[in-house]
Amino acid sequence: MPALAVFDLSGDPADVLYRAMDLERGAQRWYEAVLARHPEAPFAPAVRLLARAEEEHARLVYRYWRRETGQAASFAEVYASLAGAIIEGGMDVAAMLARLEETAEDSCIEIVEMSLAIELAAYDLYRGMAHRFQGQGMEEPFLVIAQAEKEHMRLASESLQLCEHS
Repeated sequence: MPALAVFDLSGDPADVLYRAMDLERGAQRWYEAVLARHPEAPFAPAVRLLARAEEEHARLVYRYWRRETGQAASFAEVYASLAGAIIEGGMDVAAMLARLEETAEDSCIEIVEMSLAIELAAYDLYRGMAHRFQGQGMEEPFLVIAQAEKEHMRLASESLQLCEHS
């Protein structure tokens, strides 16, 4: 069951889209922390791609959000203001970062599995949101992101093979 509770579905579309940008920021914070701790790990190239992709997802959502709000603030300003305290799926970033700090230096599989869990939860969440808004203007951004999350799951799962050879 997707964690749709991370969204206040009673709010207006702009609020829902703003929350989506914030979730993407949270995921990017996670990936940046992984890279800071493990810059040379076998999974680092995939994590770099995932970190960039989270920001690109936020950019996509920003375009829809800007249409809804008519805001003139730039993406950079909005994105910098996001707390990014929650990752898609409802996971607390601080708790995930604490868990990252507790992992051993050679914990390639554990870290990749954490990333895979994030991407799976993100796919499930955004697919559920697209379904929730089926036939409405908000369906499109969530559907596009859900499709991209499938590629992220593939990237993360391929990184597991690299862990076995490191």
